Amino acid sequence: MVSLNSIKEKVNRMASAALSMWRLTYDAFIEHDVDLIAKALEEEKKLNSLNDEINSGIPSLAKAVLADNEKLKIMAYADIAADFELIGDYCKDILERIQIKIEEKLLFSEDAVSEYKELYSKTKNALEEVVFVLGKDNPALIKEILRNEEHIDSLVDKYRQNHNQRLVAGKCSPLGCNMFLNMLDFTAAVYYHIKKIARSLLKIK
Repeated sequence: MVSLNSIKEKVNRMASAALSMWRLTYDAFIEHDVDLIAKALEEEKKLNSLNDEINSGIPSLAKAVLADNEKLKIMAYADIAADFELIGDYCKDILERIQIKIEEKLLFSEDAVSEYKELYSKTKNALEEVVFVLGKDNPALIKEILRNEEHIDSLVDKYRQNHNQRLVAGKCSPLGCNMFLNMLDFTAAVYYHIKKIARSLLKIK
């Protein structure tokens, strides 16, 4: 039988796995290490498995005797779990590009690496705050995250323009450029789902 506490425990495990995967994805990019890619993909398996466990228990809610408020909380945490799984999917998309980058020995310009580092860092900070709030079991703390929300889309647009200029100037290859732009978009998608998690937490009182 599904319970609020069991789902919260699984969501906390998903939060830790998502943060670990995000960090490993970045490390694999910086270090050109395929072993780190494999470790990151192990975290994605955890995310998928935990989300499946949560989803398989949800139908039992129809038979459970629960207060409406508790059911709403369970559904909010189920939504959060789905967002964590999607974060894993986008990390996997980035890892596929990193794998190709390593195999093809592609190099990014110093400017491109610096831009990606900044975008990664902003996303990591937001994800760390979500993990912290879930660990503290105090959804009210999430308001600070939304207050400090970065305008990631504007930043990505700026970096896309910068990179297209580098491509025209011959500072990077077309394949390398495409890889970089994909990584920017996938990182923005990760940040988007972190914001969705934050908004779901606001529904939990």
